[in-house]
Amino acid sequence: MTVRPPPGVPLPEIVTVANRDLIDEAADLRAALEDFGNNPQPGCPWLRDDAAVSVQAGPEAQGRATLLLHTRHQATLISANAYDHLVTLGRVLGGDGAMPLFSHQSVSRVVCEAAVRFAWLMDPEISSEERIVRGAALLYDSADQRLKGVQRLSAQDLGQQVFQALLDNCTAELNEAEKLITGAGLTFGYSRDGKRRSRLEFASANVSVPLQLIVTELMAGLLIESPSWYNIGSSVAHSSYWGLREVSKSRPDGPMELRPRVLDAGAAAESAISASALIMDRWGRCFGHDPSARVQRSRERREAIDALMVRATRSGWVYIPTEPPGHESSAR
Repeated sequence: MTVRPPPGVPLPEIVTVANRDLIDEAADLRAALEDFGNNPQPGCPWLRDDAAVSVQAGPEAQGRATLLLHTRHQATLISANAYDHLVTLGRVLGGDGAMPLFSHQSVSRVVCEAAVRFAWLMDPEISSEERIVRGAALLYDSADQRLKGVQRLSAQDLGQQVFQALLDNCTAELNEAEKLITGAGLTFGYSRDGKRRSRLEFASANVSVPLQLIVTELMAGLLIESPSWYNIGSSVAHSSYWGLREVSKSRPDGPMELRPRVLDAGAAAESAISASALIMDRWGRCFGHDPSARVQRSRERREAIDALMVRATRSGWVYIPTEPPGHESSAR
C-alpha cells in the first residue's frame, strides 16, 4: 500500500531528499566495493588472510583455505543483499511520487542486518584464524537453519517423495559443512548441559566463536546511531500492533484512516545510509584503503536528512496530507 499526496501537493522534502540520498548512497556503495576489492594494498588483511592459509601444507590447511573461500563468498553475497535493499529503499521512498506506509522500515532493517553481519565477518582487526572460524560458524548455522526449516514442513502436503528429497538434500548440505569444518581442524563446543552445539573452536589459535549471532547485540555495537530505531522498526517486520497503529489516525470503532509517518521514513533512510557506510569502512580497510572520504559523504547525507527530521519535529508536522477537503483518502 502506498500513499500519494493530493494533486498539487508535493511529497514532504524529507522524503524527496531521502530518495535522492539513498540512490546516491547505493551508487557510492557499489563503486566502493568494486574499487577497493580490485586493488588490495600490500600487507592488507585480505592478503594476510591469503598468506595465512598458504604457508602451511596438509589436508587441514587446505580445509581452512576452502573455508576462507566460503567466508568471502558469504561476505560478497551479504554486501549484494545490502546493496539491493538500499536501492529498493530509495525507489520506494518517493521514487514514483508516493511512499509506503510500512515497508520502508522492513527494507531498511534488511540493510542494517546485512551490514552488521558483514562487518562482523570482515572485521579488519581480527586474526585470519578468527575470520575463518567466523565464516565457518555462519556456514554451519546456515545449513542447520535450512534443515530445520525443511523439517517443519508437512510430508503430507508436499508428498513423501518430494519431502524426502528436500530432507536428504539439506541433510547432505549440513553433513558436508560439518565435514569441511572438522577436516579443517576446528571443533564444536557444547552448551553446559552437553546437548547442544553452541560454538566453533580453533584450539591452536585460541579462537572460539558462537554458532548463532545475536543481531540486536551487533546493532548496538556496530550501528550505534540506529539500534533504538532498529528495535522499534522490528514491530513492522513482526506485524506487532503497537508499531502498526502508529500510521492509523482512526479509532478502532471507526473507518480506517492511514497516513505514513515521515519521521519514520527519515529514520529508515538514515539507518540504511549508516549501514552502507559501515560496509564501505570494513571493506576498504580489509583491502588496505582509507575509506574515510566515502564514509564522510555518507555522514553528510545522514546529517541532511536529520536536519529535516528536526525541522519536522519542531513544526509538529509528522504526517503526509492525503485528504484535501471534500476528497477521499488517496491511500491505496
